[in-house]
Amino acid sequence: MVDPLRSILKDVLGDLEKKQKNSDLEKAREVWERVAGADAARHTRIIHLTKEKIHVNVDSSARLYALNLQKEELRAALKKALGTGEMRLSLGRVTGS
Repeated sequence: MVDPLRSILKDVLGDLEKKQKNSDLEKAREVWERVAGADAARHTRIIHLTKEKIHVNVDSSARLYALNLQKEELRAALKKALGTGEMRLSLGRVTGS
C-alpha cells in the first residue's frame, strides 16, 4: 500500500515542480523582453534559469556581441527583477522550448 502511494506522490510532486519551473521561466521571459527590448527578445531565448544563473541563447554572433556590451546592465536589471545572479549569453538556437 505504501509503495503505490509513494509513487503517486512522487509523480504529483514532480508535476508541480515542473509547472513551477515553467511558470518561473515564462515570468523570466517576460522580464527579459522588458529589460532587453522586444527586438532583442525576438532574437534570444532564455533556456535555463536558476536563482544563481540565467542562460540566454542568441541567434547571431553580431547580436551576441551587442548584448555582451550591455551584459552588466542587463544582469543588474534581471537581478533586481528576478533575483538571479550570473548571466550567460551564448550563440545558439532560439526557437522552440
